[in-house]
Amino acid sequence: MSLIEFGTPGRVTAAADTTGANTGNLTIQFKPTSQGIWLSQFIIYHMVLENLTLGAQAKIVLNANTYGYFGPATGAGREWFGALYMKSGDELDFLFNQASSIAKPWPALTAYVIYDPDLPGNSGQA
Repeated sequence: MSLIEFGTPGRVTAAADTTGANTGNLTIQFKPTSQGIWLSQFIIYHMVLENLTLGAQAKIVLNANTYGYFGPATGAGREWFGALYMKSGDELDFLFNQASSIAKPWPALTAYVIYDPDLPGNSGQA
């Protein structure tokens, strides 16, 4: 397996929840195809959250299943290193405990991606 750097599709900024799971609060929705990732399978190896408010907390949801939690935030940013295996139809959500009426800037997520070009559906897709 030879992994290739995709880079980042850009920042995803929190918005008023539209998932129905966090009504009235801020939610970040990371949807690969909406972010321009047309790979059938890939790995998020690094994530950065910015513009956090002290004390902010979030439930992290992957495809309607609890993936984890973080918080309370002790600084304006947080980052993760690891391997989060994803498919193009997956969705990663950060459900914040902050009302969507809080002052901006709102939290933002930047994900960094690598992929295997030899997997079916990955060749020529990046």
